[in-house]
Amino acid sequence: MIFLEGGTADGREAAERLAAAGEEVIYSSISNYNAPKENRHLHWHIGTMDADQLKDFLTEQKVTVFVDATHPYARQASVNAMAACGALHLRYIRFERPGILSMAPELQKQVRHFPDYDEMVSYLQNFPGNILTTTGSRELAHYQTLDKERLFIRVLPTSSVLKKCEGLGYKPSHIFGMQGPFSQAMNVAMIEDHEIRFVTTKDSGDIGGVADKIRAAKEKGAEVLCVDRPDLDYPEVYADIDRLLGQLAARKDDTQG
Repeated sequence: MIFLEGGTADGREAAERLAAAGEEVIYSSISNYNAPKENRHLHWHIGTMDADQLKDFLTEQKVTVFVDATHPYARQASVNAMAACGALHLRYIRFERPGILSMAPELQKQVRHFPDYDEMVSYLQNFPGNILTTTGSRELAHYQTLDKERLFIRVLPTSSVLKKCEGLGYKPSHIFGMQGPFSQAMNVAMIEDHEIRFVTTKDSGDIGGVADKIRAAKEKGAEVLCVDRPDLDYPEVYADIDRLLGQLAARKDDTQG
């Protein structure tokens, strides 16, 4: 049994392709938003688990391989996964999309990097101008020290997310409930319409539309502020889905042989 902890587009694709190949897969996500295609080999777990709960679940389900395909910034999920796998002596594989800034180094000079949100917000406190935040609803609390009239928030269009934004004091006119990724033209329009001077982002990779975001900001003279990815020491990492699937197929062949 393969346990695939997902929540990303590439994680869903990996789960679908594994199930289509006849592998028994448990796909785990915090919600059923953007669910993978149904397949009799694909099983579901919805919700979060800490390291101990995860360890118990993996034991009960007789999992033999753990694939961590969580978002590149879901640090605690990866930490919990590695702890659980280490305790159970399970093979842990990190499947992570490459960062766009490593794939397109010419975009680097357009981006100002920060190790965390506190430093990025401190920087923003020193300069006037409107801000387009594209770092997600979970990170909104970091922006609370800034004038809310400056912030325009782009988040997923779910009722719980929109409720959270309003609960933090943001006006509906400053909340954009939209499903990405977004084209360069869409980003240009938003930056232009709301006189955006700063765009905050994560380096979620090309699939996250980061390159178009950076190019749009450059076109309109806005500054891109990026919170860097967590630095974790993964024991085994793949960035290409075909290589990941090949490794898993090889492990099955070795077992049968």
